[in-house]
Amino acid sequence: MSSSSALFRAKVLSMKEWKPERLPSNRDRLELYSLHKQAVSGDAPDCIPSLPSNANLVAEKAKFNAWKSKRGMGQNEAIMRYIEECERQQRVYGGSNDNLEEKMESERRANAGTGGNIPRGLAAIPLLSAAATEGLERYKFRIARVSVGNQAWWRKQEPLCAEPGTPLALPEHIVLEVARKIEEWACALNGNKNFVASSYPAHNALIAIWVMCICLCTFVGSVVILGKTIILGKKRVGFGSIEDQFRETIVPLGATASTLMKNSNNALSIRIVGLILTPLTWSCQTSKNLADNTIIIGASFYLWIATMTWIYWLSFIPWSAVGLFWASVCMGGCYGLIEFAEIEN
Repeated sequence: MSSSSALFRAKVLSMKEWKPERLPSNRDRLELYSLHKQAVSGDAPDCIPSLPSNANLVAEKAKFNAWKSKRGMGQNEAIMRYIEECERQQRVYGGSNDNLEEKMESERRANAGTGGNIPRGLAAIPLLSAAATEGLERYKFRIARVSVGNQAWWRKQEPLCAEPGTPLALPEHIVLEVARKIEEWACALNGNKNFVASSYPAHNALIAIWVMCICLCTFVGSVVILGKTIILGKKRVGFGSIEDQFRETIVPLGATASTLMKNSNNALSIRIVGLILTPLTWSCQTSKNLADNTIIIGASFYLWIATMTWIYWLSFIPWSAVGLFWASVCMGGCYGLIEFAEIEN
């Protein structure tokens, strides 16, 4: 069972127990229903199925049309978007399940070693995308409730793509350290509402940059492993066959990067990251299409496109992350001024 499937099952269980503080809108409930239906049942039929005589025809037609609107969406994308939508609604309407993280960790442990697991970093991206939708007022409320230390959100996070101390863990380590410092200052200066408000855009941008780091590190790692497998063979490398690497890493990576921009409920910073990663989406999807015909051609194309565009991955994307962060710092100044003006009034 894949990690995304485990997360999906945990999230479905969580939503059954969820007691929102405010009733979700009809649009949001239909969105959740349609994504769940698409993930479980696939494309909707051409005509609405026969209904019991006591069924609410208007409600059932609305549910069917919502499901039908997801036609063509793959199961993996539907699962990821369902998880993102659940996280968004729990943040918007409150009353989120406090035991969700424990449930997902339990699912991950239960499925460990069963094979078919996508990388941990990719499995966490839907949750990070949902975290980026946190509004300013909720951010200020959360900062006011936590103290500096292990209770802070960023303090609980750890690198997801590689073992600490390895080169691939360095980008995540830098992002996490910067985010922790900003969060510590916000908690320490909690009485200064101007600073707390001004730190909000940087918090949001750093989540998006973390998502970018996960995708980039996963891509670079997959290129290295795939190249070793082709040259040395799967037995000497120990990472499974080329088919396994496509199924467990390359295809999920392309699908995850694609949903960042396509999902209209994502925060603007996440959608910008999705736009920056458009070449990554194309590379993964094109390689997969070629691999469906001849696996070695798809793998060779994946390595070739990564080699030919190395300057984009190792230069443009890091500088894009720096630009996104400094834009958030400038925006934070505006947030601080607005907060100051509200206090004065």
